[in-house]
Formats: sequence, C-alpha cells, structure tokens
Amino acid sequence: MYKIITDSASNLTEDILNKYDIDMLSYRCMIDNEPYVCYEPGRDDKKDGKAFYDKIRRGAKVLTSLISPHEIMTKFSAYMKQGFDVLFVTISSKLSGTYQSALIAAEEMSEQFPERKCIVVDSLSASLGEGFLAIKASKLRALGQSIHETAGWILANRLKMRHIFTVDDLKYLKEGGRISSAVSMIGNVLNIKPVLAAGREGTIELFRTIRGRKKALDAIVDDYLKFAASPENEMVGIAHCDCPEDADYIASRIKSIRPPKELIKCYYDRCSGAHVGPGALCLFFKGYDRSMVSIKDMAI
Repeated sequence: MYKIITDSASNLTEDILNKYDIDMLSYRCMIDNEPYVCYEPGRDDKKDGKAFYDKIRRGAKVLTSLISPHEIMTKFSAYMKQGFDVLFVTISSKLSGTYQSALIAAEEMSEQFPERKCIVVDSLSASLGEGFLAIKASKLRALGQSIHETAGWILANRLKMRHIFTVDDLKYLKEGGRISSAVSMIGNVLNIKPVLAAGREGTIELFRTIRGRKKALDAIVDDYLKFAASPENEMVGIAHCDCPEDADYIASRIKSIRPPKELIKCYYDRCSGAHVGPGALCLFFKGYDRSMVSIKDMAI
C-alpha cells in the first residue's frame, strides 16, 4: 500500500484531502514578519482567504519559502516506518524548488528504507492543476494500480492539465520579475489585463493581453470551450484570490454552456497567490495536451 502526499500549492481543501485519503505538506510564509502556515486543518478557507488577501491590499509584504528537505523527510519517514510506500506529487519544478528538495529527501529515504518505494512526481502544474493529479492518483490507487503505474499515469498525462488565468493588478507580476515596471505602469493605466496559461515546461506564459476585466474573464471561458476534453466526465476547478463574484460568473457560464461532472471553487493557495495578487483568478481543467499546442495557437 502507498500513501499519496502533495504540497499545499495543490489547493486541496480539508474535505477533499479526507475524501481521497491524501496527505498535505504545507508551505509557510512571512506576512509583515509574522509567520503564517498556508494550510491548517480546521481553518475556514473562505474567511482566512479573504483576510489574507485583504492584508495584501493594505500593503502587507509577503515572503514565501520552500518546504525544506528535512520537513519532507520527516513526513516521508513517518509513513515508511509504518510500512507504506510514498508517492509525492509536487508543484511544477519550474515554479518552485520543492521538487528538488523532495528528490533529496527521497534519496535519503531509499537509504534508510531500502525495502520501501519513495517516488516524487513533478506535476508541471500548480494549484488545482496539481491537486487534480493527486486526486486522480488516489482514484487509481483505489482501482488497485501500483505506485509505479500511478506515477507513470501522472507523467503521461500531466500536460493535459490546463490552467488559464488573469490578474487584476500587474504590479504583483512586476514584483515577481515576470514583467517590467514600465509594462506594469502602462498596463494598469490602460486597464490591460493579461491572460496567462501553463506552458509545455510547467512555466506560466503570457499569450494574450485584453483591455478590461470582463473581457479577460470571457477569454478564460472561451479557452475552456476550445480546449476542454470531455468535461462532462471530469472535475473542473476555479481558484481565486478573493474575487468570489468573478469566480461565480465563470462557474455560471461554464455550467450553462458546457457543464462539467463536478466544479470546485476555492481561494487560491496563499503562497502562490501572493505572487499574483488579489483579484487573480485561474480555471483548471483536463484538456488537449499543452505540449501539442503552442501558446500562440492558444490565442482566441
């Protein structure tokens, strides 16, 4: 038997973790020099999410950090001592160093527990894109798939997880080094909203700029209609940085035009959300392989 673990960037809520028997390793950050744990059992996600993004709106400075190899080893060893193998699904290695930390931890575990298996899988995704892969791993485990078969399925299908999102204020992308100060200033003055997507390598790429928030939200829905594969049989997710009305708008449009089997809405993971800022919103769905479609081809 094997245990499935993911990190809190996956955006899986406590009820989902319990339902699919998935464990969580949480990121930590500092908000104005005060420590903050991104995921804690029993926390009200909506209330806490709003409070977190309101602090950022008021100018709070957030410093994020990796999950250390030691923390990962502690989690792995706790299960391996009980006789479990471990499958760890991580955020994209292009967005965080957690994957590399986990590889270090897994190597140490292979020496301590040579009879056990410890597999780390780079999701090449973030937020619910990563989370949905962990959920699929749980379903495959329930069907009797081995840890190697499950890890192989994720590696073969991870680029089918599509992410498309927009942000409300370009300054957060500027602070993260993704756009220049000049572009940020001009974009905000002209009310330009970028529409971004997960690329082939697990990076976030800009593929279109649109003037106006409403048009950016509609572009997200258009992308879903263009690239979703059999959503009636799949989960679709919306993660947002405290813009629930916009999330409701996206959900309503999707349900009325091409309803998925299940739709999940949640507040965006705090550490990831700090880099895109309040008002960011992302749609996640299984679709056509993004390695087969260039970013330029995605423009609608």
